Amino acid sequence: MEMRLEDLGDLAINAIISKLDAKDTVAVSCVSKKLRVSASEESLWLNHCSQDLGLSAPIDPLGKPAPSFKETYQLWRESFGMYPWPLVKRVKRCWDRLKNWLSANFPDADATLRKGATEVEIEALENILKVKLPLPTRLLYRFCDGQELTEEDVGGTALGGSLGIMGGYCCNDHLVNVCLLPLRQVILETKEITDQLGFSTTSKYVIVAASSTYIGKFFFLNCTTGQLYVGTRSLVSAGEMIPCVPNALISPMHDMNTGQQQDAMLLWLEEHVRRLQNGIIKLRKEGMIRSINLFPEEPPLCSTAVTNGIQVPAYPIFFLVRFCFFLSSSLGLGCGSTFHGNAIFFFSISLSLSQVLTCPILFLFVFFCSS
Repeated sequence: MEMRLEDLGDLAINAIISKLDAKDTVAVSCVSKKLRVSASEESLWLNHCSQDLGLSAPIDPLGKPAPSFKETYQLWRESFGMYPWPLVKRVKRCWDRLKNWLSANFPDADATLRKGATEVEIEALENILKVKLPLPTRLLYRFCDGQELTEEDVGGTALGGSLGIMGGYCCNDHLVNVCLLPLRQVILETKEITDQLGFSTTSKYVIVAASSTYIGKFFFLNCTTGQLYVGTRSLVSAGEMIPCVPNALISPMHDMNTGQQQDAMLLWLEEHVRRLQNGIIKLRKEGMIRSINLFPEEPPLCSTAVTNGIQVPAYPIFFLVRFCFFLSSSLGLGCGSTFHGNAIFFFSISLSLSQVLTCPILFLFVFFCSS
């Protein structure tokens, strides 16, 4: 005589169903009343909410409490039903990791993050700018509508804001600090900048990030290809931009039937989060101002040498703006110089006399690259 699944004890059935994913758990619940009861166990759906959504409490997509973990999972699936579920899980995981890092390390920047945008708000942007955002970027905005920077945030220093979650770098009076723009500002900035650059009315570029300081730096998302570009110093004069992500990594953007989409916006944010979590980039403090500094502080991107007990780490960064710097005469390092060209390498070098008593001295070097 064949034994049916329903003939097993409750403990055995629960152990079997616990091995299934959420989709198969729902399918099993349709077989019989007994299996429906077993497949509705809160412990099963707590596990699904934890694995798929990183939830430890029954919270719906709006942040409100839900009656159960099973209903929580259902609400999330319904809210994001128009997107491939694997992509939803990936984007949420990316934002969760970034928010957790900001909450623990940089709460002032965490406080600038806006709640997620609605589908209506995203569609309004697409209609106004006559574009169709790539699916990964749409989802990024569904979970978080960029940053809300007040005038006080932007004017936090003599050179501008320091709360951009994408970080930046500083050399004397040259300060860059990049924030993610909310949808309403994406519309305003895109209209203004594309008019200044003379882009055609059919241009598919939108500005998704920019420096919150007085140094103009803009990131353009190509909504057709999914590539993200940053403007060079020749942006205004020649419309010059370079890609932020290798084209080979970008997958189809608008196919709803696959979960393998990844545009440059998502890849850029994921790599940024990875570097923050791994300590490759960290917070730096200048006086009372803290910001995410893009100088890498872990090898192989950071080089460290020890000479006669003095540790000398060097942190390189690459940027594409016209730059003039003056070495401090008080350090006896010479006078000012001006560098012209398309690409500049910028190094920050500090000295530590010992691990107990340190006397960091910051030297800033700029090397011209003729590429």
